[in-house]
Formats: sequence, structure tokens, C-alpha cells
Amino acid sequence: MVLFEQDYCWTPQDAQHDVPFSFTCPDGAVEARLYFTFSPGRETSEEICRPEVEKALTRYYDCYPHELQPMRAEQFLPVKNLITISLDKDGTYIGNAHRWATEQEHILTTETASRGFNPPARLEGSWAGMLHLHEVISPVCRGTLRIEGRLPDEVVSG
Repeated sequence: MVLFEQDYCWTPQDAQHDVPFSFTCPDGAVEARLYFTFSPGRETSEEICRPEVEKALTRYYDCYPHELQPMRAEQFLPVKNLITISLDKDGTYIGNAHRWATEQEHILTTETASRGFNPPARLEGSWAGMLHLHEVISPVCRGTLRIEGRLPDEVVSG
């Protein structure tokens, strides 16, 4: 059963912001699955990327002696968009998926959980989560978050 589904459209102005979401698992739920996708995974336009890389090099690298480790913008192109997901249940942090992958599936039960997450004490009830927009450099970056719950007698989709 679908517990939450949302399509998103982000721009560079959304970078370094968090997008909250919430959902409720029904009584008797034995599994929650989160499907998260975003695209594009990286920006290949040098006209978009180069100024941002050069700005970052000036900010973070100019205080170091350049002769020790010369840095050029070309070394960092293309630039990836980075959007991560975190969860909490009943006020307890469950974990996060801090990955570059543009297609993600995270499965949680009370006994096991996908890498980066801890199994919750119970699935039933209210959940809170956050999409962390660490970097959105593409002029348009689209994403979808779909969360499904499964009861003991249901067949898993996807």
C-alpha cells in the first residue's frame, strides 16, 4: 500500500535546504520501503559548473600553498547533484542514506534495515523524514519519493 508519494522539482536556489516529509504506517505493518529517485545525477555543462567550482576553490583552497597541490577547476568537472534522505521514528533517529545514487530503495523491518538505517522498535505510527539538498547545481533537478507499507499477507511490489 502506498503511504506517501511526492514528485519534486528543485533548482540551484534549493541547494543547502531540507525538505521534510511524513507518513504513517498502519497497525500490523511488517515492512516499509522507500523508493527515492532524482535526475540528473550530475551536471555536465561546463558553463554552469566551472564558475561554481572556481568559487569553491577560491573559498576553500586559496589559503593553502598552491605549489604543494595545484588545483584546477577541470579536475572537478562534471559536478554531481547530491540529495540524501534521513528518517526518524517516534522522535528517534533511525539513520540516513548519504549516497550519490540517483535511484535508491531502502527497506525497513523491526529486525533488519537497509545500510545506513537502524531497525525501528516498531513500524506502526507516525514517521518523519527529510530530503537533504546538499547540492543542486543543475538548472532543474526532478525527484520522486514513494513510500510503501506492507502488511503480513501482502505481496511486495517493485
